[in-house]
Amino acid sequence: MRKLIYIVLSFLLLGSCVGQRRHDTSLRRVQILLNDAPDSALVLLDSMEAFSAGFSRGTRMHWLLLRLSAQNKCDSVFRSDSLQLMLVGYFDHHGTPNERMTAHYLLGRAYSDMGEAPRALKCFLDAVSCADTTAIDCDYSSLFRVYGQIAMSYRQQCMPENELEAWKNYEKYALCAGDVYNSIRGREMTMGVYYDMGDTTACLRVSDQCHHMYTEQKMYQEAANVYQMAIYIHLLNGNDKKAEELMHIFENEAGVFDSQGNISKGREVYYYSKGLFYLHKHRNDSAEFYFRKLLDFHFNCDFQAYKGLLSLYNNKGNVDSISKYTALYEESVNQLLDKNQSEAMAQMTAVYDYHKMEMEAKMMADKMKKTKWRAAIFLTTLVFLLLLGCFYYSHNKKKKDKELASLGASYLNLKTQYELTVQEVDHLKNDKGKLEEEKVMDAQVMKSQIDELEKKYKTLSQKTKDNALDLCDIVKKFKGMASPKKPNVSPSSKDWKLLLDAALSSDNPLYKKIILSKKLIPQEIYLCTLMMLHFTNNDLLVLLNTSAQRLTNLKISANQKLFGEKTAKTLSQNLSTT
Repeated sequence: MRKLIYIVLSFLLLGSCVGQRRHDTSLRRVQILLNDAPDSALVLLDSMEAFSAGFSRGTRMHWLLLRLSAQNKCDSVFRSDSLQLMLVGYFDHHGTPNERMTAHYLLGRAYSDMGEAPRALKCFLDAVSCADTTAIDCDYSSLFRVYGQIAMSYRQQCMPENELEAWKNYEKYALCAGDVYNSIRGREMTMGVYYDMGDTTACLRVSDQCHHMYTEQKMYQEAANVYQMAIYIHLLNGNDKKAEELMHIFENEAGVFDSQGNISKGREVYYYSKGLFYLHKHRNDSAEFYFRKLLDFHFNCDFQAYKGLLSLYNNKGNVDSISKYTALYEESVNQLLDKNQSEAMAQMTAVYDYHKMEMEAKMMADKMKKTKWRAAIFLTTLVFLLLLGCFYYSHNKKKKDKELASLGASYLNLKTQYELTVQEVDHLKNDKGKLEEEKVMDAQVMKSQIDELEKKYKTLSQKTKDNALDLCDIVKKFKGMASPKKPNVSPSSKDWKLLLDAALSSDNPLYKKIILSKKLIPQEIYLCTLMMLHFTNNDLLVLLNTSAQRLTNLKISANQKLFGEKTAKTLSQNLSTT
């Protein structure tokens, strides 16, 4: 008999190993597919979810890492960092350098999507520090893309020297990955950094280098495209002949113009260079045509269009038009400065050009210039005061919202504690001792406190009440039980009752619809309540002590009973918008 048991266990173990090897092989195939066809890779990874409950821990973590990577490459927006933090914690101890780099990179992408730029940058820097560039299997394709994210983060924070270094690493590791196009593209991106730093000589040098390298690779459109900034710089330097030569190449070979001669969307700033070229040639009608065309196509380029028209009428000596376009130019520059602080360096260049232009127009409109100066100072001061007022208002509002939510949480906690005390008094009714008297007195004190807090609680908005519920002790306890960093402890029946009582006390009608529903089974009620409290899928698996497939079935069943939709996908949205 004992021998028979050993034989059966051996077959089961062999079957498990075979299944595990099959899953690992599938994941290796998906990894090969990931860079070239992330959408197809995501479909394959999603199809493996049905088997995920049988994965080993390592296989499950590898599957989650690849799945998040595929979602990232498909431009999914991350709203939470919980899964990424779990992966970082695991792969920092059990992963290869490539896996650690990917985990930290995905955490950075989550923080970037959540608007936490400094934390995102730190994660990207941690990611590159994980890479082993001396290893044969180093994932250079991912490494150079991380450096691209680092460069963009530095650009947002106006740190050009750091951004320049990041683009150089982007170029270096793209070449190591055998990606010639992105290697040249990395060098091309340094042109904008050099321009922000005021080194136009370096811009022109890099432009010529990139044109030569693209041409060597027979990438003729890309080669012509690098000349757009060079054309503008040559025009500023008065080298119209060289600018005209590059304009001919750009317009005929870049492939960015349609049959009507219109440039592709997002590149309309070229019309300013075109207008400036004709202005230098004293072809005022053509110059005006392109400056006005710039106004028609691109709002963010209005300040350059007005700048060009101001130069045009300054040359013509038209005082009325000078007055008109000086005002428009000033207004558009102020709007641009307010719109995006990360573009402050380029915008300051525009302001400098504006001051220079005012000096050139001084002899013809001196009185007008003084008036505009006063208006500019007044507007700048007004904008500063408005921004200061907005900041003060926002700060106070957040502080007040936090205080109100804390008050609401105190009310819900006290009410929950009161209900527990009342239950204890009921149990102690047969015992007429001192303990019952103390409990009764405690209940009376709590009841008076509840009545006092309830008046304030009823004045709160539903949003503040929901925030208060998130701060409740019982909700915090559930979050602690769902934490991957702590040993898993399943909620007791008492915990579930306290959670549902707190949710009912929040006055949210949807909680009442769910918790008091006679259609839902207890697990469906627990599921919907937790989802409304913003617990993640991983949290739900832990708290409900169930499998991924069972969780999906519960979602489908609850969604059908509550909203008439036989799918799991829309339940979260229905619970958040109803």
